[in-house]
Amino acid sequence: MHLVIVTPFPPTITGIGQYGYYVTRALATSGAFERITVLAGSQVNGTTPNHLGLTEIEYCWEPGQWNARQAILSRLKRLDPDLVWFNLRVGMFGESPWSSVSGLLSPLFARWMGYPTVVTFHEMVELADFHMLNAPGGPFAPLGARLITNIATQADVVCLTMKKHIDWFAKQHPQVDCAHIPLGAYNDPILMDDDSNTELLLFNMLAPFKGVELLLEVFPALRSEFPHLQLTIAGVEHPRFPGYARSIQDRFAGLQGIRWLGKISDEDVGDVFRRAQIIVLPYKASTGASSTLNQAAACGRAIVASDLSELRALAQEGRFQIEFFENGNAESLKNAIRDLLLSPDKRHAQVKNNFKAIQSARIEITCHRYLQVFNRALEKRNSVKRISIPHIEIEPT
Repeated sequence: MHLVIVTPFPPTITGIGQYGYYVTRALATSGAFERITVLAGSQVNGTTPNHLGLTEIEYCWEPGQWNARQAILSRLKRLDPDLVWFNLRVGMFGESPWSSVSGLLSPLFARWMGYPTVVTFHEMVELADFHMLNAPGGPFAPLGARLITNIATQADVVCLTMKKHIDWFAKQHPQVDCAHIPLGAYNDPILMDDDSNTELLLFNMLAPFKGVELLLEVFPALRSEFPHLQLTIAGVEHPRFPGYARSIQDRFAGLQGIRWLGKISDEDVGDVFRRAQIIVLPYKASTGASSTLNQAAACGRAIVASDLSELRALAQEGRFQIEFFENGNAESLKNAIRDLLLSPDKRHAQVKNNFKAIQSARIEITCHRYLQVFNRALEKRNSVKRISIPHIEIEPT
C-alpha cells in the first residue's frame, strides 16, 4: 500500500505543518504501509525531519506559488499511489485568492484522477467572526469562506477536528462522508513538574485576533502583585499581518519581564512549555481547534482562555477544564490568571483532569482513526486493497 500525503511540513513550523509531521510519523511506524511519500510544502527547503523511517519527502510546492496544484498533481500522476491524504487549512497555499483557491482544488482533481482521497480540513471559517479576523473581502468574505469550504472538501472522506464543526458541516453538506478526528496530542503525554517558575506562555502565530496586546496590557498589573512573574511570547508572525510582530514589540518595549522568542524549533517546544506555569490563550476569534490547548494538556500545564464558542466547544468535547475569561475583557483576563497563580490546588486539579482527558487522544489513537478513514475511502472507490488495522482501545470522545 502506497500512501501520498500533501501537507505543510518542517522545517517551516506551522500549526498544521507540525500536525502533518507527527501524524506522518505515526503512520510510518504503524506498519500499515509499504511506502509513504510526503509532497511537502515549505517556504524553505531543508533536511528531512528525523524519525520518519523510509518515508520519502519531496518539497515540491511553497505558499504563494502560482502552480502549486500542478506540481502536486504531476507528482501524483508519476507516483500513482493507492491513496492520497490532504492536510489542509485556509491560506496554506498562499494568502492571495488565486493561489489559495488553486491549491485547495488539488483534492478535487486528485479525485477526478481516480485516487481514493481523504481531506483533513482544520478550519471552518464560515462560522468565524469575520470582523475580528480582519478577513479579506469585506462584505464578500462570507461568500469567499463558503466557496473555500466547498472547494477544499471535495474528497471521498472529509475529516474535521471538532465535533461542533462536524455537526454543522453534516447539515450543510449531507452528501459528504465526514469523520471526526480530534486534534489530540502530538507526542506521548508527559506530566511535567510544576516547579517554582511563575511564568506565563503565549504560544501561537502573532496576529491582532490572537489577543497578544490584551495580555501585554494586563501584564504590568499582574507583575506588580507577583514581582517574579515572567511572560514568554513565542511564535512566528501571521503571513496576513506583515510587520505586526515588530510593531507590538516596539509598542511594549518598556515592559520588564517579557521574553520574545519568535520562531521555535520543534525540538525546543517541550522546553518552552516546561518553563511555563500557565498557558494563556487570549484569542479574540478562532476558526478551529487549538493545538496549543492540546499541548498544554499533554504537558501538564494549566490553561487560561478566552470564552469563545470554539474554545468552549473544545473543552466540552475533550473533557478539558479551562479557566475562562470574558472575551476582550482585560480585567477578566487579569483575574483569571491571578486566580490560578494564587491557587496551586486549583491549578493542579485542572492539570490532573486535562492530563487524564488527553490520554484518549494520544497520537497512536489519532493514527488508528486515520487508518479507519483510509479504508472508508478505499471502499468508496471500489479499491480491492484494504489496510489491516490492529485493535486498539479508544475511549469515546
